Amino acid sequence: MTKVVAFLPKLAVFGVMVVVGFIVSSAVVQAFQDRSPRSATTEVPDYLLAGAPDTPGASAEPIAFNVEPSGSPETLESLAPADLTAAADTVLGAEPAVYKNPSGFPRIPPISQFDGGPFQGANCTLTSGAMLARLGYGVVTSGTTLRGLQDDQEGGTDLNDLNQALWRGYGVSFPTGYLRPEQLKNLLAKGYGTVIQGDYSKIPRALRLQKDFLGGHAIFLDGYYPGNPAKDIPEAYYVIDPLGRPHSGYEGDWWPASVVDDFGTAFGGGDHIPAMWAYPPGGVPPEVVGPDVLPIPHGGGGGGGGATPEPGVTPDPGESASPSVPPVIEPGDLPPVTPSGDTPLDGGPFLGVFDLLPVLEICLGDPPPPGCPTGVEATFQYAPVTVLEIPPGPTVTVVFVDSDRPNIAIVGFTVDPPTPATVHYWQHDGTPASVLGPSAMSSMTLFGTTIQLAELDVLASTTYDFQATAGGGLSVGSSPVGQFTTGNGVEQFNVALAQVDAPVFQLEAGLSPYLHLAPEAFAQPLVQLADIGGSSCDDEIAFGGVGYCADLDIVPAADPGCTQAAVTYALSGIDADSVVVRAFPTEEGTTPDGDVSLEGVLEAGGPAPSGEVGVGCLASGLSYHIVLDAVGDDRGILASADVSVP
Repeated sequence: MTKVVAFLPKLAVFGVMVVVGFIVSSAVVQAFQDRSPRSATTEVPDYLLAGAPDTPGASAEPIAFNVEPSGSPETLESLAPADLTAAADTVLGAEPAVYKNPSGFPRIPPISQFDGGPFQGANCTLTSGAMLARLGYGVVTSGTTLRGLQDDQEGGTDLNDLNQALWRGYGVSFPTGYLRPEQLKNLLAKGYGTVIQGDYSKIPRALRLQKDFLGGHAIFLDGYYPGNPAKDIPEAYYVIDPLGRPHSGYEGDWWPASVVDDFGTAFGGGDHIPAMWAYPPGGVPPEVVGPDVLPIPHGGGGGGGGATPEPGVTPDPGESASPSVPPVIEPGDLPPVTPSGDTPLDGGPFLGVFDLLPVLEICLGDPPPPGCPTGVEATFQYAPVTVLEIPPGPTVTVVFVDSDRPNIAIVGFTVDPPTPATVHYWQHDGTPASVLGPSAMSSMTLFGTTIQLAELDVLASTTYDFQATAGGGLSVGSSPVGQFTTGNGVEQFNVALAQVDAPVFQLEAGLSPYLHLAPEAFAQPLVQLADIGGSSCDDEIAFGGVGYCADLDIVPAADPGCTQAAVTYALSGIDADSVVVRAFPTEEGTTPDGDVSLEGVLEAGGPAPSGEVGVGCLASGLSYHIVLDAVGDDRGILASADVSVP
């Protein structure tokens, strides 16, 4: 199987039998129509230990290590959310792996409203505003920080509350108003970013990051693409929904403009969208004025609209809106909750108690993994000999097995005294078993001691055995052999190039401004300008300095057929109605005017949870990043692989 490259989580990562089991935390959002009090939320981890006493719906049946222990099993605790985040940041890096995005979006790092604050469930507007502040002034803040900088400490917040927080905390504020959709598109097309409020029920279920939420919400818009009707490419906004999980790889996505317009106008009186906008540093932003820009009334917050006020001066209250515009409604959300009775594995974590020689105990299985000693047992003649005393190896103790993303396991263990160490792991029922090593190693201080960390690349819904070892030569120590079972994620992801002799060329409208392939069909391949046989080209795209023609009626002088990326995939436990497979050229595509072109990006739909999808035709001479994405969840790309087309 092609190795899963971008392990950016989509839903539940997995349940680890040894130390960790996860229950998918699916955030639910709720709209607040007024400022009535409600209970403050508390910090809820993304993933909970399956089998833990306080885990709803968890089974109490023990899950032990695969090797028979010589004593009673020892229960290991799961990590606290903050410790897990610290461990993941240490061994995996604070930033998740990313795929090549040739569109240039997002322009700022996405921010999640679920940041652990007491009002994280009601901070969609403030979190969207944190992204706007990052774009407009380089301000690094969060929804929780902004919450403490304004007066409304009950329920949701509005755009005036957002402006009050920005002014108090950072001395800036942004203009607000009710915009018509065409005004919003004009703003974004000129480089602005916007926060808009709307009715989440107008977003199709396939796009909603919270499937069952149908109330008021706020999102950040980072860009606008006008589309191309001739190629069934719809106009679209680049949306960053604060319900997404950037720490897990969520980067936002293109949503059809018609959907976003319905979302906003349903909240703004039928023909206007409540918005706040900012222009990134550099250049002169165009004015946004006129009778169609209606002011947003104040609902008690202290923020102000219009231009940034002078330092030390509180922004003036805005004027009353037109009677045709409803009063501001505050969108609010609830934090992630653990669905009752839904656990990705049975039982809890246990550690077997026994002591075997390091490394070679993995060879006690039948059949043993490759690389283990083979041959006839030795025969010894006993005679008086001098027995050498071999110094004991270091003590190796497994502290936890945990994860904050799919297809990755993190093993934490201690070594006393400190010495070089590693982790071996293999599929429990692999035939033959293949012994693997960690893809990364690191260490951190946790629980007052130094913890060694090993990153293991794993598949979903798969049981693994593992063992930590340390030392060298005759002085080697090891942990007991453990076992964990992964839960939600990617079970299979294979990408191979294949030729199609008689391709059918047909496009259809999709959810993004990419070339969306009709079922069992392909896109007309991009042709290098040098190969069009003297024909003229009306739609040129350059990749890495090489010119290509994107005209629908252009074919190469010598037709080489069609090259496709044949993708076979299988998902486990991911709540998706469908998937998309996208082929991104690894080089950014630009027009002769220097603008970014998205026409080189191809996408095809596929069924969930498994299937086969062909994406093409791929252009000769280009390299592509092939990514797998489940439509409408709050994580990032599930898997990716790079291919180069001859």
